[in-house]
Amino acid sequence: MKRAKRSGFTLVELLTVIAIIALLAALILGLAGNAQKSAARNKAEAEIEQLSTFVTDYQMKYGQVPQSFLALSNALAEANHSLTNLADPWGMTYVYSNSSKATFYLWSLGGDLSTPPTNKAIWIGNPAP
Repeated sequence: MKRAKRSGFTLVELLTVIAIIALLAALILGLAGNAQKSAARNKAEAEIEQLSTFVTDYQMKYGQVPQSFLALSNALAEANHSLTNLADPWGMTYVYSNSSKATFYLWSLGGDLSTPPTNKAIWIGNPAP
């Protein structure tokens, strides 16, 4: 007696296709996460460069760098600068300090959420020594 030929896929074939799709999805999502991290880092580097240029211009105009974070924030607001909120891409404020009338340090913690921040490898900019 002959069996009637059935059309369709076997369970093994369906499970194989699902496994392949899951692997591809995981790979794509992993790459997208890396791209977001890279984009946030690039944005922070560009903003630090803009802020550093602003502080240098401030120094040329007033003969000294802003003496505190608050002074920098006020100067940015007075100049209607686009970075008046001083927030990095991770939602944390940039860190600013000065050691003299001519030397300043400006950096982002780069998403370092430890308390106190200790992972200097991910910090971006020119941190104070």
